[in-house]
Amino acid sequence: MQQKVKRSGKVVKQELKEREEVEKEINKVKSWIQEAREYLLNPTIEIDPQLEELQSLLNEATIHRQAVEKMAEQQQNKYLGLYTILPSELSLQLAEVGLALVNIHEQIQAKEKEAQQSKALNQEFDQKIQGIAKELDSILFKLKEKTNNITQAKMDQRLLGEELDSCNIKLMELDAAVQDFAEQNPQLAKHLAGKISQLTALHQQTIRQAEYRASKLSQAISHLEEYNEMLEFILKWIEKAKILTHGSITWNSATQLRDQFLTHQAMLEESGEIHGDLEAMTEKIDYLASVYSTKGMSQQVSELGRQTEELQQVIKQRLQNVQDAAKDMKKFETEVKALQTALEQAQATLTSSEISRLSLKEQLSHRQHLLSEMESLKPKVHAVQICQSALRIPEEVVTMLPICHTALRLQEDASHLQHTAIQQYNIMQASIN
Repeated sequence: MQQKVKRSGKVVKQELKEREEVEKEINKVKSWIQEAREYLLNPTIEIDPQLEELQSLLNEATIHRQAVEKMAEQQQNKYLGLYTILPSELSLQLAEVGLALVNIHEQIQAKEKEAQQSKALNQEFDQKIQGIAKELDSILFKLKEKTNNITQAKMDQRLLGEELDSCNIKLMELDAAVQDFAEQNPQLAKHLAGKISQLTALHQQTIRQAEYRASKLSQAISHLEEYNEMLEFILKWIEKAKILTHGSITWNSATQLRDQFLTHQAMLEESGEIHGDLEAMTEKIDYLASVYSTKGMSQQVSELGRQTEELQQVIKQRLQNVQDAAKDMKKFETEVKALQTALEQAQATLTSSEISRLSLKEQLSHRQHLLSEMESLKPKVHAVQICQSALRIPEEVVTMLPICHTALRLQEDASHLQHTAIQQYNIMQASIN
């Protein structure tokens, strides 16, 4: 009997030990279930790590279910081998933990489905945000593009304005949708709110750029017209100046030289506005540069400045040359005319019919007086020669001038007239003696 009791004690002791091990495993599963529930109440904020964690929990839940089912089966078989039933307390614990595992498995699955839906919705929001951002970037790029046609640019501006309005509607709808999403997913929606904020800032920047460009375009036409008006004026002046500077100067008379002086002076005075126009054109370029393609305009203004400066210098030089020549020619013409007048008077005196009515002595006295007058022609001839040599006119031109031919003829006439007068005087003096 004592041995039987001893054996029974050992069996009981072994049973209690095994029961303790089973309960320990059950408690471990219960602890895991509690941890899983706590995680489900406060899951990971980031969606992808959350899905990974939920998938891991599902796998663990499956493993625990299988382990509990196996444990229950083992315990059931064990007690059947002992010709008895599974203790109700142990049976209840196994049933409770099995049901808890089923529930937590379903909860994890539901949370995973919810997370998947949130991820899909989050991705959809991200795609919409990227889509709107891409549209805004495209509009902003086009708003910063420069045009060669202001009228077409204003038409394009209206179309871009319509696109911008469409983006605004999409942005408002998206913002409202994200706010609704945030009510259910406050943590997950935080990064979306940040992106919406950035998108709103980009939208406002695009609006400002559109307003700035519209303002510039509205005034660009008048600026371009004024630029072209000044350009036309300068080009016409350059064309006239080239014709003038490439033309030959007429050196024939002081009057002609004076007229040419006035023409050059008028051309130079007309160019007085060009420097101011070029500065104004540069200002127009600076204003137009934000919306209009001004790549060649600055070079154009620079080239116009160079051409006008060169032509102005040529005109100034020609103006000085013509002015100097006019002064010299005026003096030359005066001396030639004085010589011609003196010669005509001497010729008239020499050939006068009244002299023949005088007595021989009176005629001789008259001829002697004429000879003394003829001496006064020499300074006049000399003055003509000096004036001719002082002419600031190209040497190759001087010999071709009609007035120079006249001056030469008058000098020859003066010499011939003086020679004739001397001959007549000598003949008359001989007759008297």
